[in-house]
Amino acid sequence: MANVWILRQSDKAHKGEKTARLIRADAITDVSTTIGTRVVVADKASQETVVVADWQDGKQHGQPPLPPNFHIELMARLGALRKQAANNEDDLVLIAEIRDRQWVWASYKFDEL
Repeated sequence: MANVWILRQSDKAHKGEKTARLIRADAITDVSTTIGTRVVVADKASQETVVVADWQDGKQHGQPPLPPNFHIELMARLGALRKQAANNEDDLVLIAEIRDRQWVWASYKFDEL
């Protein structure tokens, strides 16, 4: 059985470096949102919060805010990918992306990134 991961890459430099963060989906115990702005998850081991989608990532390019239910869309997409991963050997990665001026949760295999 493969794992499902969520990846967030930030174009903004933090202390002079661009950042990326991966969190395994089965470690998530809490999902919260600031409507239109960001989606945050917490992992059960550390209870550390991780921003997995942030409107600021697209704002600088004139993109729209996150949809009001983007956190619910995340959970629906994770559910579908978990079923897919159960019969697969390749880990799957979920990324918040803008396609056709709309935010979506896009999925990839690691070798497609």
